[in-house]
Amino acid sequence: MDRPAGNPVFCCGNKDLETAFCLAVETLAGNTRPFPDARGGECRPCLMAGADYPTQWTRDAAINVWFAEALLDPETARNTLLSVLEDGDGGPAVGGQYWDRIIWALGAERLWDVTRDAGFARLSYEVLCRTADRCLREEFDPADGLFRGPAVYGDGVSAYPEQYRNPSLSSSILRWPQEHPDRKVPAGGGIPMKALSTNCMYEHAFRVIARLAAALGEDACPWIRRADALKEAVNRAFWNPASGLYDYLAGECDAREGLGLAFAVLFGIADEAQSRSVMEHAYVTAHGIPCVWPAFRPYSEAGYGRHCGTVWPHVQGFWALAALKAGRGDLFSRELFPLARRAVRDGQFAEIYHPEDGRIYGGIQEGGGSYLEWRSCEKQSWSAAAFLAMVFYGIFGLDSEGRPGQPFLPEGIRRAELRGLRAGEKELPPVIRGNN
Repeated sequence: MDRPAGNPVFCCGNKDLETAFCLAVETLAGNTRPFPDARGGECRPCLMAGADYPTQWTRDAAINVWFAEALLDPETARNTLLSVLEDGDGGPAVGGQYWDRIIWALGAERLWDVTRDAGFARLSYEVLCRTADRCLREEFDPADGLFRGPAVYGDGVSAYPEQYRNPSLSSSILRWPQEHPDRKVPAGGGIPMKALSTNCMYEHAFRVIARLAAALGEDACPWIRRADALKEAVNRAFWNPASGLYDYLAGECDAREGLGLAFAVLFGIADEAQSRSVMEHAYVTAHGIPCVWPAFRPYSEAGYGRHCGTVWPHVQGFWALAALKAGRGDLFSRELFPLARRAVRDGQFAEIYHPEDGRIYGGIQEGGGSYLEWRSCEKQSWSAAAFLAMVFYGIFGLDSEGRPGQPFLPEGIRRAELRGLRAGEKELPPVIRGNN
């Protein structure tokens, strides 16, 4: 599938970073394929989740657009976001796994920032209002002001403690309500857990809707009030002063979730003191921040779980950017360089890695009636896009619209150059930072 001519060129004097950058751009280009939107429209170029994925995933679509695709190819980014919409009462809304539908706001926000397309802003506002209204009806718990639902990307039961295992040894968290009818919630998806990452994502999505409302002359106040109330609820339910971190599952589990911690800092839910504390106390493995730590049993008895203890590069990307926001360039570098070295070593950005030795590793999870090591998918888009985000928004400090901002040069890099990057229809001037 052809992409816009003139891929960006990144030079910094570090061969691993430069080679990884080329691999990342090639990965996204190679994973761009014709795909029909969910409402029966024609096939258009879309960015798929990875080389092994024949269908779209809402969370991958949104994250990939936010990380890099909006800057690299706005038209494909738009197609990708539209491909996960579905027809509903009153018009299109976001489809996909129910707890991740709201994450569509992340990609929509980035694409609107880059293109300033008024028509897309109107569509996004209406889609997100319908989607959020449904989520409020089905998953919001007024008792504590939080949203029910699994963690962002946590569709496997290995992401959760023992109470969320399935007696049938099914690996899908979506099976849990069927296999625990006495514990399911009667509304919505039926899963009672309240996860940090998902509630942080709702808070940010409400602010995205408020931004779009203001730009379109609509009333932003209800969405701002919802976001403010949810921010307070997250800090009340998840912040743990004893550990200096946010808990993973409200009232159920004091493990730590890498993506949730990153979102709390990146979206401004954590204040400055909390952000410093998160950066100081979060556990980071030799090969990057783990998706969840520590690993749960029984997965930890045979290695690490597919969704606990392992290193997922898209989590690294969000954590690295959160670290820079919190003033911890050293932690940014601890994600950037290991990810680049692994990509160069393997000739690709894989889906998941082992936290101790950095090898490609799918982790342990239920399957076929037993526990087994799953496969790590190849040439994963959000792994490559996460690295590009570290370069675009980290090293070069580009703002949300792709304009030069506050850069960060990791130790050992004295000069960096980025050429050929476009923001919407406009090509940005060469960006050079550092000492000659």
